[in-house]
Amino acid sequence: MVAFDNTILSLLIFPDAELRQGSDGQKVEHARERVLGLVQQIEETRDRVIVPTPALSELLVTEGADVQDILTTLRSSAYIRIESFDERAAVELAMRLRATRQVGDQRDGLPITKGAMKFDRQIVAIALVNGATILYSDDDAVAKFGAGCGLEVRRVVDLPIPASQQSLPFPEAGAAPAAPPAPSQAEVQPVAQSQAQGEVQPAAEEQQPAEPSDQ
Repeated sequence: MVAFDNTILSLLIFPDAELRQGSDGQKVEHARERVLGLVQQIEETRDRVIVPTPALSELLVTEGADVQDILTTLRSSAYIRIESFDERAAVELAMRLRATRQVGDQRDGLPITKGAMKFDRQIVAIALVNGATILYSDDDAVAKFGAGCGLEVRRVVDLPIPASQQSLPFPEAGAAPAAPPAPSQAEVQPVAQSQAQGEVQPAAEEQQPAEPSDQ
C-alpha cells in the first residue's frame, strides 16, 4: 500500500504540470511520465493508492481545476482509495505530536506555518492508519515528518524514466524529414561493380553464334 500527496496527484491529473526542486527551482525532467509509469506499475501489481483528503483538498484548490471531473476520475479508479482524517487518524496524529513536543521543535526545523503543518501531518497520519508503507511526496515538510514516522518516502526524481521517454524525441510537426545518410565507400563499390557487370553482360548476350562451316 502506498500514499500520494498533492505534488504527485497534480502530476497525475494535470497534463501540463511541472515539478521543480531545490533552492534554484531546477525542473525535474519527465516528471509526469515518471508518475504515469509508477501508476502503471501499481496497476500491474494490483497494489492500492491512498489519497488523503487533505492532499485532495490541496489538489482541488488548484486554479482552473474541474472539481467534479477530478473526483469522478479518482473515484472511478480501481486502485485509488480516498481516505479521510477520521478518529483513528486523529489519535495517531495526537500521539505523534506529543512525541515531537517532547523533542521541542514541532516544525522539524522547517519554515512552515501552523496551518500548513497540520495539513501535512494529517496526510501522514491518514497514510499510516490505512496501512501505507511508502509515501510519494515532493513536499519537504510531508517527506520529513513521514520519514520520522517510519514511512519510506520517495520523491519523483527517485522514480525511473519510462523506457519510451529515454529514446530521442519525435520531430516536431511540419519539420522537414532528415536526409538519409550518405552511403559509405564500402557500399558504393559493390554497386559500381554490379553496374559494370551489368553493362558487360548484355554485350555478351548480343554476340551471335558462328555459322557452321561447310566441309
